Amino acid sequence: MNIKFADIEIDHDRFELRRNGETIAVEPLILDLIIFLARHPGQLFSRDELMNQVWNGRIVSDSTISSAIKSARQVLGDNGKTQRFIQTVHGRGFRFKSTSAAFSSTDLKQAAKSQDPSLVVFPFRVLNADEQAKNLIQSITTTIETILTRVPLLKINSNTAFTNQREDSPRQLHEKQGIDFIVSGYAQFFDTNLRVNVNLIDAKSGFIFWSDQFPFNAGVSEQAAVIEILRKLEPQINRAIYKRIKKSDNQPNSRELYLQASSILALKGWHQDTFIEAADLLRQSHEMDSDFALAPAYLSLVLALGHRVGLLPDETVTHSEVTAVVELALTLDNMNSTVLGFCGCALADIGALERAIPLLKHATEINSANAQAWAALGSAYLLDNNVNLAIEHLQHGINISPLDGRLSIWQSALALAFLRTKQLVRAQEQAEQACMRDDKTYLPRLVLAAIWVLSNNPEKAASIMQEARRIKPDLSSDEIQAAIGSRLANLITD
Repeated sequence: MNIKFADIEIDHDRFELRRNGETIAVEPLILDLIIFLARHPGQLFSRDELMNQVWNGRIVSDSTISSAIKSARQVLGDNGKTQRFIQTVHGRGFRFKSTSAAFSSTDLKQAAKSQDPSLVVFPFRVLNADEQAKNLIQSITTTIETILTRVPLLKINSNTAFTNQREDSPRQLHEKQGIDFIVSGYAQFFDTNLRVNVNLIDAKSGFIFWSDQFPFNAGVSEQAAVIEILRKLEPQINRAIYKRIKKSDNQPNSRELYLQASSILALKGWHQDTFIEAADLLRQSHEMDSDFALAPAYLSLVLALGHRVGLLPDETVTHSEVTAVVELALTLDNMNSTVLGFCGCALADIGALERAIPLLKHATEINSANAQAWAALGSAYLLDNNVNLAIEHLQHGINISPLDGRLSIWQSALALAFLRTKQLVRAQEQAEQACMRDDKTYLPRLVLAAIWVLSNNPEKAASIMQEARRIKPDLSSDEIQAAIGSRLANLITD
């Protein structure tokens, strides 16, 4: 998309600014500032709004912003006295003067939608190690790259394609290759210990979005190290994607609406407000692109689980609607592990176990890293009264899952499975962790209350039930029974 005004032309795709046909050298952040203001002629932006939109939320001083505005004016052949293009509104902010610019660009409202988010995992640097240790670190980064393919719609770029571009800055990778996020890191060995530092970088700004340090024993297995890193890294990638979409000033497309819904549930937890919001976004996504299978697949899960445990109003969901949405998704794509996992989970929640279990098995066969499918398969086995398989599959799904709000539901199911085998201590451990994972989910509190009744502590059970009703004041006996079964429901409602 090109933007033209007066003697200025900005080639957005090539990230160049020309004045009177001559290319002008401009810092990337300054060009970002110019493009942002020019795309919103006449709109006033405060300094805080500019920090959020141009500096990606990074806190910068007023003098930094003033200096950037001054540089932007110089690039445009403007200055603070004439203010032909960028106007200062004292005490309020800055705006691009629409009366001084005749736009001949493509209709900005119809500008091309942003592409699916993309990420590259660079091999972690090893500061001090022998060849065997270096091979371990190389295997860890390669496996991280492979497993991150389970994140729906995230394009994972092979790091081998960037061998000759490792010296490029993050911003250059963004401009040349369209990379949005970079995972990088380094490893150090200290006698019998290993420390791995991991960074998630926003390529456009070059800022570190997230960073953490992982201490391991030097004899750690590749699988254990990868799982530990991904449990913290993946939720941060979801946060970065969600922030990227929310900051966009374009109307979101169907895939971005799906990513919003997915991120909301992963980051904010599974409870009534998020389910209602997610269901609405997924319906919009399907309306915009009827061939996009992930939207109806995820909608089927949201509708089924939301109906089963009272997270959606009863009158808005029926079994026939869930089945219809499942059939639609599977017709569009029945070889996608994520689609199969969502649909299988939805069918299990409405009691169609004979069809749900094979779909979930197929999902795990296609992608063994699909944590949601493993956990859903465990939950389906629990509903089918196959408790040992339920525990096995739930534990595996939880162990390979990112540390986000979904764990609250899955650990609640595992606690119920342990209760079936009379393992009260293990059940209590899982239920307490599930409560900790999400302060707005009532399901684990129902499970924990039942555990305290079985442990002969009715006072503690009553206190936990107060917490459940704090979260959902209209919690009914039918919803409690649907969530944890009639036997346990009777214990905490009598």
